[in-house]
Amino acid sequence: MVAVRQPAGLHAIEGLVHWDMDTALRETKQPITVFAVRELTTQEAIDRYEDRFDITLVDLGSHHFPVESPEGTAELLANVVGSR
Repeated sequence: MVAVRQPAGLHAIEGLVHWDMDTALRETKQPITVFAVRELTTQEAIDRYEDRFDITLVDLGSHHFPVESPEGTAELLANVVGSR
C-alpha cells in the first residue's frame, strides 16, 4: 500500500478497517458459496456465518489459493464443485 499514490492507499486501508462484513452480506443476493482454506478457517467463523452462506472447506496443503495462477484456481474450484 505504501507504493500507492497517497491518499489513495490511505483511503483503501481506511475502507478495509471500516468494512462491515455483516452489512455487506445482508445486501448480497443469496445463496452464497464461500470456498475457505480449511487450515485458516475457525469454528467461530463457521458458527457466525453458516446461516448466511454455504461454507465449502478446501484442503490446499498451503495457506492460500493459487492467485498467481488463475487457471489453477479455476481448476481447483471446478473440481470442488464437480465433486458435489
